[in-house]
Amino acid sequence: TWIVSIILIVRLKGVSNPNNGGMGNTGILRLLKLLRLTRMARMARLLRALPELMILIKGMATATRSVFFTLCLLVMCIYVFAIAFTQLTVGTEVGEQFFHGVAASMYTLLIRGAFLDGIDKVMRALV
Repeated sequence: TWIVSIILIVRLKGVSNPNNGGMGNTGILRLLKLLRLTRMARMARLLRALPELMILIKGMATATRSVFFTLCLLVMCIYVFAIAFTQLTVGTEVGEQFFHGVAASMYTLLIRGAFLDGIDKVMRALV
């Protein structure tokens, strides 16, 4: 990755032997590749030794799809209600403060409505 790139740049600047194409001794690069391969083999051995860990990882990967579509549904609902709140609060003080555009309405509905962070400001403006 980026470490190999840095080593290649340093090696290219320091060595200019026409016999090996300016690469110098590439033994260190082979050693780094071997270390990386050893690290991956250690991870595979760990996953074989702990099958419960592999079950958890597969479960998290499977759940990612459901979480993604739930997030999409949440964004769609917030978008629809943001349009409604923007249209319904035109010309009001609450509309000017919290729902003056669709993006501001989505922010207000998500942060103050779903996460309930600072909901007291919206409630005071409504009363």
